[in-house]
Amino acid sequence: MTQENENLSENEPNINSINENRSKSYRLTMEFPLFFTMLSMSLSGAAISNLILYRTCVHSLNHTQQECQVFLSPVKTNDSQTLEEEVQKYATFVSMVRTIIESVAPAILSLFLGVWSDRHGRKPLVVWPLFGMTVSGALIVVYSMLDNLGPWWFIVTAIPVSLSGGFTAMFTGSFCYVSDISAREKRSLRMTIVEASVSAGSVIGAILSSYVLRAVGSVYLLVICTALSAIAYLYTNVFLEESLVGAVQGGMTSVLDFKLIKEMVRTCFKRRPNHGRAQILLLTIANSLSVFILFGNMSLQYMYTRQKLHWAIKQYTLYSAVHTTVSFFGSFFGVMIVQKLFKVTDLTFSIIAYLSATTEYVIITFATVSWQMYAAAGISLFRGLSSPLIRSLLTKILPGEDIAKVFALMCAIEGISPLISPALYNSLYAYTISTFPGAIYMLSTGISSVCVIFLGFVQYYRWKECPNTYNTLTSET
Repeated sequence: MTQENENLSENEPNINSINENRSKSYRLTMEFPLFFTMLSMSLSGAAISNLILYRTCVHSLNHTQQECQVFLSPVKTNDSQTLEEEVQKYATFVSMVRTIIESVAPAILSLFLGVWSDRHGRKPLVVWPLFGMTVSGALIVVYSMLDNLGPWWFIVTAIPVSLSGGFTAMFTGSFCYVSDISAREKRSLRMTIVEASVSAGSVIGAILSSYVLRAVGSVYLLVICTALSAIAYLYTNVFLEESLVGAVQGGMTSVLDFKLIKEMVRTCFKRRPNHGRAQILLLTIANSLSVFILFGNMSLQYMYTRQKLHWAIKQYTLYSAVHTTVSFFGSFFGVMIVQKLFKVTDLTFSIIAYLSATTEYVIITFATVSWQMYAAAGISLFRGLSSPLIRSLLTKILPGEDIAKVFALMCAIEGISPLISPALYNSLYAYTISTFPGAIYMLSTGISSVCVIFLGFVQYYRWKECPNTYNTLTSET
């Protein structure tokens, strides 16, 4: 099946055509706020981890400030080796609880927001979380300034971003927005550009993190990160136009309507031709499992490299920057050259992306020296393509009125991931840190392999379809 066959037949009616007719020339929309948001997160991520390690060491484990000062250093020394395992075990549970608190409200709201946005617009789904992130960033600054607060106080900083919908709501709104404003034939590229803006923010933040930390200290670094979140919020709130024509203004009180859940479930689970329901669910679950892996590894990757390879923040941020840069260029190279030149479908390329990620996890599991981590990053060149291409495929095979509802289901499943994966990954890491710390990446290998199997079934269903009579996945009559 060629790339063109993933598009709808010209004779097949589809509400997507409404959006295509009003698509404008390319302009920056979601790329700007997502870039600044990820720049803020990446810039502050390792510094916050060090701060939690230090507060855990001093307040929870009652070591002296002089003993624990090594955790605040951007350069790793052997002085912390005797404390490393004890402090990491405790700190991982602090991070796990914060991640769960941060994810509870988004997991609930995700059941409503996708369908809600079909009537009230996509912009609120981005504006609200950015406001919450700005407030949470300000609270983290306050926390970093109050030396007498232990690590468990850090959990309070998660409340504003959680209640505002978090990343679950923001990415739901962002991808629905992009789907609204982009033509069908350009949607793969546009989704990839949005993902690339996320990667670009992560790369630049990772590169600058250790240098900014040494130049201005952790407090001012966190102030800078909060300012970046505020810029993203102000840009979105003031300059971004609503993408949904005829959107009706609605506040938070209109969100919690259980009819919205009923409508989402009815749309996503109704019978469709050519095993359409199975295709949608398999694609949705596969994409959500990649988020499950992401949240599981997110707070542990830095600690894993400290424990296994004895890296400090400088070595880790350099690796993180290289890893994200490789993924960034791999995504553009894959979509703009490989996919167009060899007519590779969105689905086939997604399978390749998951296979490369699976190989990467295997290498990291058994890595003993730094070059192996970089080799793994090179092998996973196309790993960043799985999510945008799956979303792009869904927008091509679904009627326009169903897209936001299926994205809502996807984000609802993704919203549950931060509630489960940190508990699973952190518990596994704490249990195996002394014997086999790479167990968390072995788990990621297994989950990624399951994603490959799911997409394989989708490919099988699509091969069974007759290319000459391709139809969109509407409900069966």
